[in-house]
Amino acid sequence: MDTEKKPDENIGDMVGDLVVSGATMLANTAAKAVVGRIKKAAAKSAPVKAAAKAAKKAKRSVAGVKAANTRKAKKTAKKSAAKKTAGKKKAAKKSARKTAKKKSAKKSRR
Repeated sequence: MDTEKKPDENIGDMVGDLVVSGATMLANTAAKAVVGRIKKAAAKSAPVKAAAKAAKKAKRSVAGVKAANTRKAKKTAKKSAAKKTAGKKKAAKKSARKTAKKKSAKKSRR
């Protein structure tokens, strides 16, 4: 067993420290519980709900605007590409007509 001499510790001080630490722990736990209850109650109050709703709507509207802009950009890109290809087709038709006219004119001259 332990044969060393321990320094004289006052049992009263030890018990006092334990009581104080226990009380501190209990007070801390109680305070946390109260804060939790207050937070829950505040989250259910009308002003907080209204603010949360407004924030959600703002996020949605921003997302909607971004999506609409990207859609518009895609549409304009498609339109411009379609116009370009249509323009090329028209030019090809015109040049084909011109060459056909020239050939027919040459044949008629002979």
